[in-house]
Amino acid sequence: MKTFRFRKRSPIGGLAVDIDAEADFSGATPSNAVQIYRNIWLELPRSPMHWRDAAWLMCGISVHSDILNTLHPNGLTIRVCNLSFPASDYVPEVAAFAMDGWLREEFNLAPADIGVEYDSVNSRYIFSWGSGMPFSEESSGIPTLHTWR
Repeated sequence: MKTFRFRKRSPIGGLAVDIDAEADFSGATPSNAVQIYRNIWLELPRSPMHWRDAAWLMCGISVHSDILNTLHPNGLTIRVCNLSFPASDYVPEVAAFAMDGWLREEFNLAPADIGVEYDSVNSRYIFSWGSGMPFSEESSGIPTLHTWR
């Protein structure tokens, strides 16, 4: 098991999250996991987790799903053992950055086209998700439009 610590400092404190995870290359279809892409799976911790944290962990894997599938066509399960954070320095989106960092270190991957910056004018974080949209099924071929109100 390997730990990755994501930290982003800002004038209001920052963002922080630690993830403990391990990779299973057995190729066996896990009985208690979520399919991210083809033979790429995410197994969540046994401890209770908020659905937003789980969703953003999945997003963190999905930004690398093509290369992970190429590297491990027989299957790969990412087993998250723990996700911990100080409540004062955490928003669920940073779970994606923790997973991205863990995957980059574990598999020597290039950085994904995602980022977070602090907007001091408006006192907020701005997240960018690259060319894709989080949680979209781009390969379905069915046109969709997402709007936020």
